[in-house]
Amino acid sequence: MLSAADIPLAGFHFTGIIGYVLWKGHEYRLATYLGAKALQLQDGSIRIVQGDLELEAKFHDSPGRPLKAPAEGSMIRTIHENPCCRVFYRFSRKGHTLFAFESHQASFEYEYGR
Repeated sequence: MLSAADIPLAGFHFTGIIGYVLWKGHEYRLATYLGAKALQLQDGSIRIVQGDLELEAKFHDSPGRPLKAPAEGSMIRTIHENPCCRVFYRFSRKGHTLFAFESHQASFEYEYGR
């Protein structure tokens, strides 16, 4: 599970990140409060780095369905949601790939351009 969003706070904005990877019985947490940074967040791709961890996800399907989303108290933004789609994942620790695979059973929601 991974979520990244633009967070407005006291007149400035930052990319907030929260996520985790459960791999071979070990949970890896990725979060802004743990130092996670989005190195890429565009065109249906996201790449997060936190210390010696790196998680990459690439969306490979149609843009999905447009949905209205809130902005300043009104439903004026458009996001895209694809509840069952194809996504490529790669997860590395200390420069070594722990897994890299494509799933056809992923969900993906985004607002960024593709």
